Amino acid sequence: MANIIFEMLVGGFTLITGGGTRTMIKLSRPWQPPLPIALEKCPFCGQLQDDILLANIPPGWRLRKNLYTPYRRHRLVIPDTCWDAEILQTLGGHPKICEALASICLAIKDDQVEIATFIHIGQNAGQNLGHAHWHLMEIQVRKALIPTGIPDELLVRRSEKIDIFATGVRAGECLIVPRGEPMIFNQDNTIDGIATALNWIVALGNEKFCSREGRPPEFMVSVRISAEGYFRYADYCPILTMWGANEHVFAPLEGGPITLPWPHEITAAYLRGWSD
Repeated sequence: MANIIFEMLVGGFTLITGGGTRTMIKLSRPWQPPLPIALEKCPFCGQLQDDILLANIPPGWRLRKNLYTPYRRHRLVIPDTCWDAEILQTLGGHPKICEALASICLAIKDDQVEIATFIHIGQNAGQNLGHAHWHLMEIQVRKALIPTGIPDELLVRRSEKIDIFATGVRAGECLIVPRGEPMIFNQDNTIDGIATALNWIVALGNEKFCSREGRPPEFMVSVRISAEGYFRYADYCPILTMWGANEHVFAPLEGGPITLPWPHEITAAYLRGWSD
């Protein structure tokens, strides 16, 4: 079969394959459920006993303990109240993403360890509570990712300090990486730059990956910060297809490839066509 690709992802740990007869973006997702918003059952609204006091946190935001976790320094950054589905689907837009990242900056200022923060939107993306919550925790990795050498044909958008590339283990996934000089995470211009990139790709994904059934995609957004306080990368990962045994069994147990339903080059070209 012609044009089948096998390649190691940036980082060198994960093999992916794609192409062959699978070269079209498919947007039908009849299996996608609505967002799990249940205001009357929210365990975060109005419950303050597990909050962590954090000076100068932006108004409308809280830092909480995560009570059930195997991870170190695992906390939650949350808005005071539940958002409706439209706001949740956009992470609150650029202002709320900035506020969340600013809260995270304050929470990790003394940690000096490798940090990850991430948020899940939709049940298939890992969201089991409707109240928006950014996970914040120490992350243990074999080797911290320095995202370099990504092919130009995967470029989706280039700005002054940040590039967005279509790459990762999921179809539609995009890696957001700094360009040029290292970016110190706790600086206002870095937070604004990351928030601008995330707001852009989330809004674009909501539009261009909207399903034939009329639903924007479930997705994850992640941000990595180094132990020295530098922005490593961010990631936008929509859930556009379901995984099978190759991905859940053979890839982790025997190092086989994760199969893309269409190559990242097709995602990049598709999103570039709508980038303006």
